[in-house]
Amino acid sequence: MARMSNTTDTISTTDPQTVIDGYFECWNATSDTARSDAIRRTWAPDAQSSDPIAEVTGHEQLAAMFASFHATYPGSSFRQKGGVDAHHNLVRWGWEMIGADGVVALDGLDVAVIDDGRIVHLAGFFGYDQPAAP
Repeated sequence: MARMSNTTDTISTTDPQTVIDGYFECWNATSDTARSDAIRRTWAPDAQSSDPIAEVTGHEQLAAMFASFHATYPGSSFRQKGGVDAHHNLVRWGWEMIGADGVVALDGLDVAVIDDGRIVHLAGFFGYDQPAAP
């Protein structure tokens, strides 16, 4: 079990940072082969991912989502923002989308369920900061 420095619980999977690094590898891979390899290592076969504009299930749909990102935003990439928080089989982290011009175009927060070192379900949110109360 990996112990996270910023939480009192443990995560019962491989090092969460390794999974998150694989997640960014999936988003940033520009070749189909590299993307497919990263997806197989990082996501369970029937994994689900949802965010405000997409909801996909399985490796094939994940690959199409990542490829669509590169077709829509050529030269853009993602990077981690801040640290990692984890407990049990849950992990959360922040991210930034960097445009081709090097400027942050969007940021957000993801929360994932991890099993056997791979993402089973991911919920993504746009906006890194917590929304204001109504």
